[in-house]
Amino acid sequence: MILSQFEGRFPTEESCVSYFRDIRLRQGVICPKCGGNTCKWLHGRKAFQCTGCGYSIPLTKGTVMEHSKLSLRTWFYAMHLMTSIKQVLSAKEVQYQLRIDQYPPVWLMMMKLRSIMGKRESIYQLSDEVELDEAFFPIRTPEDARGQKIKRGVGSQQQAKVLVIVESKPVDSILCEYLSMTTVQSIEKAGKLTASSKRQTIGKVVHYIKMFVIDNLSSETLNKIVRKHVEKDTVIITDGSSSHVKFKEYFKRHEQYVEYNVDDVVKTNLPWVHVVIGRCRNGIAAIHGEVDKQFLQLYLNEFCWKFNRRFFRDSNEPKYDLFDRLVKIAACYTSDIKWRDYDFTDDEII
Repeated sequence: MILSQFEGRFPTEESCVSYFRDIRLRQGVICPKCGGNTCKWLHGRKAFQCTGCGYSIPLTKGTVMEHSKLSLRTWFYAMHLMTSIKQVLSAKEVQYQLRIDQYPPVWLMMMKLRSIMGKRESIYQLSDEVELDEAFFPIRTPEDARGQKIKRGVGSQQQAKVLVIVESKPVDSILCEYLSMTTVQSIEKAGKLTASSKRQTIGKVVHYIKMFVIDNLSSETLNKIVRKHVEKDTVIITDGSSSHVKFKEYFKRHEQYVEYNVDDVVKTNLPWVHVVIGRCRNGIAAIHGEVDKQFLQLYLNEFCWKFNRRFFRDSNEPKYDLFDRLVKIAACYTSDIKWRDYDFTDDEII
């Protein structure tokens, strides 16, 4: 949805309330007091009323907007900005665009939205074939490490460890899949894929991705995360790290490629995991600089959520509209993030 469409759909706070009310009714409003699932709308109070016990349920109760003092239209505008622009946005920029005097409410709003993006992504598993590798993202030096000698390499206080999992397939296998169908859409996809493969040297196609901040690179840590987020009947492709030795015990197959020739392994066997790492790391650094480690996962959430829906922008079908999808998620999920949980000044986060 482009800006002119947003302004046409949501010119007032009331139009936002009406839309969000309909979203909640379609999803089902459950009374937190008696558990009833029937209610009526109290227009003057902007709340639902349980027809069973009479309990009043605020419109934003049980949603990511719960307890927020910002208007619903402000939330909608922020969601529009976050979904209409491919790159990540800073809270300072959104604060400027929305002309909001105080920074903390804007920061909190965006972090809550990034939080529910991650919750939504957690319900899906990657499958078929996945590339897997660990990366290091630059972070602000932790308070307890300031004044100490900065380490280099894996143990550096200025780097966070991130596990990156990418679902990918060889171009030829995708082409065979598309060409085996007889629909117009499948033929069009095959044509686009062929044209795309001619423009690049990567012989694989990327589908979906997941990224996780991790405390260490032990096989126990990696195995626990990968088993949760990757289907069992999957081929795992990794480098020769000893942290990956347990994958073959659980998954369909584990292909390990020792990096005698790093360039060859990266281009042939693990191309997309490195492309994703580079794009995400550069994107966060360009907008946010060095981020605090406690916030890094939230930025990864936003990157993954957008990447996994990157083709929706090209569709004119309403069901693929990213703004509408984020609003529906906002109605389903609450966030655990609270401003009081963090100790920093405004100029430490951008």
